[in-house]
Amino acid sequence: MPQPPLRVFLALGLGAASLVATLVLALVASRVASQRLEARIESELADVAVTLAGRLDRGLFERWRDMVILAENDTIRDPAVPVERKRRVLRRAQETYPDYAIIGLVGADGRIEATSTGALEGIDVAHREYFTQGRTGPFVGDVHDAKLLATLQPDRDPTDPPRVLDIAAPVRGDDGRFLGIVSGHLDWAWARAAEASLRETSSGLRDVTPVVLARDGTVLLGPRSLNRTVLPADLPSVAAARAGGSGTATETWADGRRYLTGYRQTKGYRDFPGLGWTVLVRQDAATAFAAVADLRRQILLWGLVVATLSAGIGWFAAGLLARPLRRLAIAAAALGRGEPVAVPASAVREAQAISHALTAASSALQRQDEERRAADARQDLLIHELNHRVKNTLATVQSMARQTARSAASLGDFTGSFEARLLAMSQTHNVLTANHWEGAGLRGILSAELEPYAGGRDDRIRLEGPPVSLTPAVALPLGMAIHELATNAAKYGALSAEAGQVAVEWGVRAGMLRLRWHESGGPRVAPPARTGFGTRLIRASLERELAGEVRLDFAAGGLACLIAVPLAARTEAA
Repeated sequence: MPQPPLRVFLALGLGAASLVATLVLALVASRVASQRLEARIESELADVAVTLAGRLDRGLFERWRDMVILAENDTIRDPAVPVERKRRVLRRAQETYPDYAIIGLVGADGRIEATSTGALEGIDVAHREYFTQGRTGPFVGDVHDAKLLATLQPDRDPTDPPRVLDIAAPVRGDDGRFLGIVSGHLDWAWARAAEASLRETSSGLRDVTPVVLARDGTVLLGPRSLNRTVLPADLPSVAAARAGGSGTATETWADGRRYLTGYRQTKGYRDFPGLGWTVLVRQDAATAFAAVADLRRQILLWGLVVATLSAGIGWFAAGLLARPLRRLAIAAAALGRGEPVAVPASAVREAQAISHALTAASSALQRQDEERRAADARQDLLIHELNHRVKNTLATVQSMARQTARSAASLGDFTGSFEARLLAMSQTHNVLTANHWEGAGLRGILSAELEPYAGGRDDRIRLEGPPVSLTPAVALPLGMAIHELATNAAKYGALSAEAGQVAVEWGVRAGMLRLRWHESGGPRVAPPARTGFGTRLIRASLERELAGEVRLDFAAGGLACLIAVPLAARTEAA
């Protein structure tokens, strides 16, 4: 049976390959583009949740500050001022911030002395939480039904009483005596205004619904169907927000629909601690990802068009490739027999390039062999260097273990001291490794050793000096010395006291690194009765190994250590 000509094989192969490749590329492009678009949509929704949470926190902080400032008003604080003047101050405050339903002044006995509207005066509120909590400091209570205010609105639907947040601050006389509290009752419509403002700024997102939950999961703000209901704590967005997270989740709500939900928990603002609300911003998943679905359809459609065109081009290209490929096959056979390859001329540039590639194959193979041998040589050199460094490190560890054992009072003492010194050495190794063992910055070594003792305070550790690069031979002993000084300071010196500080200053003169360690604010210092292991280790590391100089000054105000080492220390022994 005669075999089909090469053109048929090429046409079928190229056509099928083009079709498959184009479809695969279309699918991959669709997936990548869809993922990026989904990520952007999710990020936008998460940002909306973060923005709403921030607005709620900042808004409550401002109202919290209103009450604190009002409580310090001289008219409010002076018992001799008539009630009418105090009422005018409260009324002006409410006119300035109309989000308050009412602002009141409550006396020390728990009775309302004056309000911004004149209503509810004389009522006893001593048992109310905002009074009992507001006696001791500024207070913000969660959203609740305002039963007293409801009595002032007889025409209001009894099933929908006004809802407010109670904000209070104590009023004290010049002598610090408790005179009462000022309380502002913030209408919950304030939050709906924040929601409306958010909708305006996020108009690019369709059908976005904010939902705000109290600490117990009760819906404070959201669709009417969810109002005052409790969302399950295991809803992914709720659980993630309460865990401190921020982001989005695609989840099924109680109505059986899938939503893309952005989430964030309120954190408070400045000295206002926040109410721990959970802020959710949901959007129907189909609506949220509608643009993604459209993009996928368009990419697949264009992929099919391109694939069809590719198949037709493949047939035409097969005819152009068949003739030069036959000549290339003859040349390849000659190359396989070790014969000289004559480069056949071709009108197809790619075929001509393949012809030249065949004749250059043997020389390319030879070059690859030479490169492989060079790579083997580099690997051998790397192994020798690694072996050298490992032996030096093990020798250092052995010496450190031997010296630690001599000064340890017990196995537990040895274990703790030895592990701490190993960790200090490993931190210096990390800094050197980050610089490919070509050197390490002095500031980086000091920061790695001392940062754990800073306790999150900027003033506890002070580092001051110019950039200095240390060789590994200098960096390792100096890192161990700094570790010993820091450990001693944490146990007995400045870092053992809350107000203690450590200052490290350095400079370079005539090829010598001169470093000064100074402690202050710690317990009184007295010269030790005997030389401890830490001191011996510092001297052994810096004086004997680096031919440096160490001076210790046990001044009563804090230990001072002066270190001088040559930067061009002798290299490690091979």
